[in-house]
Amino acid sequence: MNVILLGYRGCGKSTLGKLLADQVWKTFVDTDSETCARFANDSVAEIWKEHGEKAWRKAEAEVTREVCGKSDTVIALGGGALIEPATRKTVKDAAESVRIYLLCEPAVLYRRITDDTRSAAMRPALTEHQGTYEEVKRVLMERDPVYRDVADKVFDVTHLDPKNAVRYLIDRCL
Repeated sequence: MNVILLGYRGCGKSTLGKLLADQVWKTFVDTDSETCARFANDSVAEIWKEHGEKAWRKAEAEVTREVCGKSDTVIALGGGALIEPATRKTVKDAAESVRIYLLCEPAVLYRRITDDTRSAAMRPALTEHQGTYEEVKRVLMERDPVYRDVADKVFDVTHLDPKNAVRYLIDRCL
């Protein structure tokens, strides 16, 4: 069985995904990292600047299709991947998978994003309010219904440290 983690930037998909994979003896794949590798660049912001968001989304859809076809994998899905209908369908249709939306309050997401010094340099602006609390609230408000539509389970990680979040994920979602 695969575990597909989805949610907004900063919710902990990669951090929790690595820990979870170790705990349940699965392979971990981060679709952002895999997609970056296709461009031989580890900065999504640079890839968007050089190739455009459309090229990123196309490569991201291909990576998502490939990793969703694997088994015994914990997949950290890119925060914006599900805005593309083809990617959304791939994730919804993924066989033998549980899709978990890692819900987190906007203020905590904003704090996590701004505390991550690499985030601003590596991640593209999503609105004209780049890097602001307003951007987080606005984009999360747009994406939340999509995340909920795709998710089999919604798990609030707002006030959990990674170790406890993984323990609860295993106990309550798997």
